[in-house]
Amino acid sequence: MESSLLTQAGQFLAAAALVIKLLARYVYTTIVVAIVALLVLRWLVDALKLSPFGRFAYHARRPGNEMIFKMKNSPFYFPLKRSLGFDPAILMVLIATAIFCYLVSIIIDYLTTLLNGLGSALYAFGSGSLGTGLWILTGIVLLGIVFYLLTLMTIIFINWIFGWFGKMAYWSMERIRPLLRVFEFGGALAGLSFLLLGIALQLVAVAIERVFQL
Repeated sequence: MESSLLTQAGQFLAAAALVIKLLARYVYTTIVVAIVALLVLRWLVDALKLSPFGRFAYHARRPGNEMIFKMKNSPFYFPLKRSLGFDPAILMVLIATAIFCYLVSIIIDYLTTLLNGLGSALYAFGSGSLGTGLWILTGIVLLGIVFYLLTLMTIIFINWIFGWFGKMAYWSMERIRPLLRVFEFGGALAGLSFLLLGIALQLVAVAIERVFQL
């Protein structure tokens, strides 16, 4: 009975991982459509020359204004404006949205990999393959640590681009700072510790997935 429950739990986790992966695609599409709709709505209010003091115009323009305000306060805004010769705020919003969706997709990929791995471990335990289950479970724990660190870095990066998650980004930086110091080589690589740590964690994650067959 216990073995049957473990195998069923393993199958459930594998199915849950598949559902999350499928739903994630709709989430990305919804995010992009919502951002574009808010920018178009802001443009329409301006094009129709509605009174900015009206309730509809105020609430219609507010989300778009906030996104553009954050982009104009980005360290990339003025360099891009000088390089392109026009106001790149809306372009930056679209690019930032694409980056955000990409980062979230990476996190979801690791999450589904962990769920699949845990499902495989439970299925192995339920089938009587104790050694295989322990091997997969070891890989899951190691990949979970990497997943945690990459999630912290993602929060920090999103805060750097959008200005979101201020408190969470501060907390994440406090946790990740000791590792960043390891990658502070100086010279030509000065200031690249964050990028180098991200690359190193990605390589470690790939190695763990291949060795433990997750």
